[in-house]
Order: sequence, then C-alpha cells, then structure tokens
Amino acid sequence: MTVKDCVKDLSVAHLELIICLIQHGNASAAADELGMSQSTISYHLRRLRTIFDDEMFIRTGTGLKPTERCKQIGLIATELVTRVHEELLHAGHFEPSLISKEIFIVADDTVCNWYGQLLREIQQTMPNTQLCARPWNLHSMFDLDNGSIHFGIHVMPIGNKGIYEVELAPCLRTIVVHKDHPLARKGYVELTDLGHYPVVLNDLAGWNNNGNSILEKVTAEHNINMRIVARIGYVGSIYDAIADNHTITYTSLAALPDSLENHVVLLPPDELNRHKASYRLYTSRARYGSQETTYLVEFISKSFNQFIQRKFNRPELAEILPVLLAS
Repeated sequence: MTVKDCVKDLSVAHLELIICLIQHGNASAAADELGMSQSTISYHLRRLRTIFDDEMFIRTGTGLKPTERCKQIGLIATELVTRVHEELLHAGHFEPSLISKEIFIVADDTVCNWYGQLLREIQQTMPNTQLCARPWNLHSMFDLDNGSIHFGIHVMPIGNKGIYEVELAPCLRTIVVHKDHPLARKGYVELTDLGHYPVVLNDLAGWNNNGNSILEKVTAEHNINMRIVARIGYVGSIYDAIADNHTITYTSLAALPDSLENHVVLLPPDELNRHKASYRLYTSRARYGSQETTYLVEFISKSFNQFIQRKFNRPELAEILPVLLAS
C-alpha cells in the first residue's frame, strides 16, 4: 500500500493525536486529554507510523520526542485541525454565543489587571467559553507558534513568520515613587536622578533583562551608573517594594494601582520618552483567517484598547498624559 493510499485512512483524530503527543511528550497525558485508552493511543501511533513511513515519536528518558518529519507534520496538523474546529463547525453561519471552547491568552504583567474586564465581556457575549488567562512567560511565543496558546499581548516586535500580530494601544511609561520620596517633592525627574536612587525593574518575562531594558540602555548611553536592586515580574509587588523608601520604578501607565494615595506619578526624562512602544496582539498564522479567530482578534483588541483608554483617563494623569502622547 502506498503512502497516498494510507493517507486516505487519516482522520482528524489522528491529527489531534499528533498535536497532543508533540505538546505533552507523554502517551498517558494524551490519552487523558483525548479521552482514549493508552492501548488505543498505541494502536493509532502504529497506524501513523505506517501512514507516514516514519517513526514519528522516539522514546527517550524524558518522554516521547517527535522526529523532524513529525514536527513538520504537526505544524500542518495544527492548521488543519484549527480549520475544522473553527471553519467547518461554523460554516455558513457564525454566532459568537455558540463558541464553546477554552480560550487561552497570555499577557505581559503590566496589563494582567485587564483580565477581569475581559472575563466579564466574554461571559456576556460568549457564555459557553472558558477563559484561561495567565502572565507571559519565557515559553509564550513558542506556545503561540505551536497553537497551544491562542492569543498573547506584549510590547515586543517579533520576526516569527508563524505569528500574526496586530498593533494595539501605545504603551506609555512613567516614573513612580512613594509620596514622601525626594523626587515627589522635587516634582520632576532628570536622567541623572536615576543614578542617585535605587531602582526596581519591572521584569517582563525575560524580554528586558540582560541590559535590554530601556532604563539600562538609556542610562548606559549617558554613562549613568544606575543601581538596580531588584527585577520583579509582578508589578503589584513593586509598589509594596517602593513604599516608605527612596526606591523608584519605571512602568506602564496601564500597570498603575487603582489607588495612588501613597504613590506619586512623575513624567520621565525626555531621554526615556523618546523610546516608543505599543502593545501588540499575537496569534498563530495557522489560526488567523477563520471566522472565529477573526472575530476574537477584533473582540480582544476592542476590549484591550478600551481598558487602556480608561487607564489613560485617570485624573492623576491629566498633566503628564498630553506630554507623553506628544513626545
């Protein structure tokens, strides 16, 4: 029997099995997720090896490792399964309220406080869905590429051809200090001030470490010795860390706490304001283009941009916002 003849026996279930085994590297986990017995998994794996005339998965000490050909097949399988779930099931008629799935989304720490609003809006429009929302991590871009995460939001530009991105609202940044900080009394921040006070860096899942943060780049260019005392990935903890001391932080307006009673927001130096960034929405190109994904991209973009606009419209930002937008 030729490979062409064997492929006639290939089913969506086979493709889902390939995807699941690549993601988990474990037959037991795949069996649990797909609702199959391990003996059924083994049977279908033998069929796949025959169909593609390839070992497909190799047993190692850490689990099942896909062959190079299996990885290539997995990318095609992800696209095909996505099309089946998102296009055929909605063929001829698309109704958001009928979407029934778990939506996986990751976002950088500065905007994770948007998740509550997003959940409320999803419940109103897509009541049959379940939201799984997490902070961005070092593997998030890979997870977006292989389809295990549906959507991501961050500020980093990407060069991955497998990822589709949409530019969202601008990421405006500010200096935050405790209300009794000398800079709060001074009322403004000069670049040289960054060499006089300890700094807590808002770590964005590794993207801005190893000297890659704007603060580090700009101060290095101007020969300012900045003392970073911590890199913290949870912005809420940073506000506790800078309370009652002379530590400062530099973060997104979107990450400001609901109450600024104990903190002061200051306009950053011009040297920092020249560096512009925007939040971006990412999804796999294999997923983009279907009715469902196109709708979700528009839905998430609208929700996020409204969230940012509300953050910008705070009375405490009335003086510095026009300057940040115009810089």
